[in-house]
Amino acid sequence: MAIDKKSQITLMLLMAIFILIIAGFIIFLSDYFKKNEVESLVFEKFSIESYINGCVKKTAEDALKLLGKQGGLIILQEHLQTPNFGVAYHLYNNQDTVPSIEKMQDELSFYMKNNLDVCLKGFEDFKNQGWVVEKSDIEAKTQVNEHDVAFDVDYPIKVSDKGSTISFDRFTSRLNVRLKYIHAIVDYIVEFTAVYKNHIDLTSLNEYNVNVTAFFYDSSLVYVLEDPKSLITSEPYKFIFALKLD
Repeated sequence: MAIDKKSQITLMLLMAIFILIIAGFIIFLSDYFKKNEVESLVFEKFSIESYINGCVKKTAEDALKLLGKQGGLIILQEHLQTPNFGVAYHLYNNQDTVPSIEKMQDELSFYMKNNLDVCLKGFEDFKNQGWVVEKSDIEAKTQVNEHDVAFDVDYPIKVSDKGSTISFDRFTSRLNVRLKYIHAIVDYIVEFTAVYKNHIDLTSLNEYNVNVTAFFYDSSLVYVLEDPKSLITSEPYKFIFALKLD
């Protein structure tokens, strides 16, 4: 029995030493790659443009997510308040209040104009490099299409370093979200509910290639449209809206 116990202790010690060697090797590799990591932001047009375009894309994604979660509006008016967020009413006092395509475009442009600089952090990363940044006001225009949403951002920027200057005027981002198609489905649902009140037309809704969920909440009928063909950060796009029932 004494020999077995010694063998077990020896094996445990060897395993502990092996684990320490592996851990040390991982720490070494981590430090090595940190020291030899290539800076993601360098003073050249492509690098700076890619950095800003990344924020334009992220801001566009955030705008579309919020718009979808709130029923087509960034700034809510008449809405159903849930525990975590508000959902726009698209039928209120038996009136059709679905925001138009033009209204949604304006809402998305408003979000881009007022939130792009938040993502860019006031060009803090640029200033940390010792660069001088001159910028003008942001102007944004959004186009909602059948199969995508295009953001066009006019944002004149000059970045200077040691006497050299790189200039930009315009940035774009196009996201594959079928917002116009979803809007058409919403229009149909609202028109149907205005006539048939709290009935749900499952037969017609099954003909659309989106997933539709409907449920009653606080004297309202809430719809959630989830489109597997519209992806944001690899997730199906969701559009939620409420119908106020009499």
